[in-house]
Amino acid sequence: MGRLVNEGAVSTIATSDGGSGARRSVIATAGHVDHGKTALVRALTGVDTDRLAEEKRRGITLELGFAELPSSAVSLIDVPGHRRLVHAMIAGASGVGAILLAVAADDGVMPQTREHLRVAELLGVRPVIVAITKTDLADEATVSLAEDEARRTVSEMGLELAAVVRTSAHTGAGVSDLDAQIRRVADALPSPPESARAVVAIDRVFTVRGAGLVVTGTLVRGWLRAGQSMYVHGRRGTLEAVCRGLENHGRGVDRLDAPARIAVNVGRLDKDDVARGSVLSSHADVPITRRLDVSLRCAPSVTVADGSPAVLHCGTARAAARVAPFDGFAQITLAEPIAVLGGTAFVLRGFSDRAGDGAVLGGGCVLDAIAPPLPRRRDRVGRARRAVALEHCLRGRFAEAATVMMDDASRPLDGTVLEGRLGIEPGTLESLLGDTRCIVPLGGRTFTTERVLTRFSDLAIARVEAHQANAPHERGVSLETVRAALTPLAGAEAADAALRRAIAARRLVSVDRRLLATPDFVERRHPVSDDTASTVLEALERASFQGLDEGACVSGATPLAAARVALARLAADGRARRLGSLWFAERALDETRRRVRQHFARGLALSVPDFKALCGVSRKQAILLLEQLDREGTTLRAREKREKREEREKREEEEDVRLAGPRLRE
Repeated sequence: MGRLVNEGAVSTIATSDGGSGARRSVIATAGHVDHGKTALVRALTGVDTDRLAEEKRRGITLELGFAELPSSAVSLIDVPGHRRLVHAMIAGASGVGAILLAVAADDGVMPQTREHLRVAELLGVRPVIVAITKTDLADEATVSLAEDEARRTVSEMGLELAAVVRTSAHTGAGVSDLDAQIRRVADALPSPPESARAVVAIDRVFTVRGAGLVVTGTLVRGWLRAGQSMYVHGRRGTLEAVCRGLENHGRGVDRLDAPARIAVNVGRLDKDDVARGSVLSSHADVPITRRLDVSLRCAPSVTVADGSPAVLHCGTARAAARVAPFDGFAQITLAEPIAVLGGTAFVLRGFSDRAGDGAVLGGGCVLDAIAPPLPRRRDRVGRARRAVALEHCLRGRFAEAATVMMDDASRPLDGTVLEGRLGIEPGTLESLLGDTRCIVPLGGRTFTTERVLTRFSDLAIARVEAHQANAPHERGVSLETVRAALTPLAGAEAADAALRRAIAARRLVSVDRRLLATPDFVERRHPVSDDTASTVLEALERASFQGLDEGACVSGATPLAAARVALARLAADGRARRLGSLWFAERALDETRRRVRQHFARGLALSVPDFKALCGVSRKQAILLLEQLDREGTTLRAREKREKREEREKREEEEDVRLAGPRLRE
């Protein structure tokens, strides 16, 4: 594999297996502008991480730089120190194991020193190696004062002081001691938990002639292998790509495990598809979201009010945000979507400096990466339940968190999506849930709870009851009608499960396998229809061809509701039929068919007046009955008259033969 990117190194690379196999670690610099961070990295590694012409002209770091301690697996990320470039510092510090803090002996602790340490603390980076730089420019008393101030500041920030080394990049004093301390701290850093999901927060995107698109970043979890499929999550959604090749500080590798600096040759995508802030992953489940539920710790003397504007920094992404604190947590709504997994640390910054903390408002951890809208303030129960779910997430009790989230969701949840929301390992949700009795697995990896299915069952029953109230004369409501009403809310699988449960619990009854009714409706309806059906049928048969409307079926002993039930029963049994607004006994229709056939047997066409005379009915009944005969095929309409279908078809066949004769003879 040819060279993809040389993050500061000057030597060419050779294809290799990635080095000695020592456990890798990543450490970021921190400190005030012009406190010697870049010079210190150059003294330690021989690499000038200021690669941009503008950086060299101005003498300050503007972008992230990268180098590696010689003969080690320790990567150094050199970050800008200017207060307007703290966003780049946050991007560089995300996912690192320790901080190398530069404090100039002739300047001491300055505003960006504190802000960088606050960022490290909020990102969960605790070990701090303090390098007192530029000792050649200060006397012993001044150096001691700067050292004491640095020790005190690290302690006040609640961070772990791993080492303090006095250095001078100009003379080389203390550089070897600092190198030894960095290696010692790196060796003591805990290994990240093993993960099947690789995650790289992308910080650089460019193209290389002959290789194509290259992205760099810090591999914070999992592993990547050359040749594997992968995904880029960002402003254009989730895009599938392929890993054409990998490098670590200019060395070609076949596989790389976190934590490590990484350069990836990305296939199938263009440069416009990727940007800083995108996330590269081996799995497609990284959420792209505009709403996060988070744990939030504010900087000292900072209070975040409901709706406060801020800038969210998460991984290498940043976005304008609004913050809504509630019940010890907060919901963050973003102006534009970002890719982020649950469990990712973040920092919130404001728009003006605050004494001691710069513009840092606070930070914490993403608990739910695809948070549903926050319940209204007056819905205290809803907010309290959300807080319970987030507390479970914060404590790592993901089965309990998932249960509460499924209970409160408007529809069943997809297990793969839920794993990304919470940041748990892909494919592990089932094992985390175990035999949780209230969880109901549906098809695929979809889950819900007993409580949700009961809610959907209640909706189905309410739909059936409403139909029964509006149409008491019908035997029930169509099963498909109820299913169609539930499916947009619950999904097809949950809708079927809810209906099965309602029927199994005898809260609904299946009538003739295609209708649903409530048990009490069935019990009320059948005796009434049995008692009145014969009475109503007798009335219809007396009416014969005249038919009756519903009101005419009512007698002193048969109220309208009972008559409707009886008519529905007669129709289901095939003894009565509704035509328009009138009901007819099926025997009357049979007699109508018999008379019409006799009329056709005499070789006569049938007009509406003919039919009126034939059956002794008015035009209203004649039209309804003739249209029914047309539908069933007894008659065939030809303009204003009807004729026997068989005669019409025979005549058309003879005409076809007559016309085809000359053609056949030719």
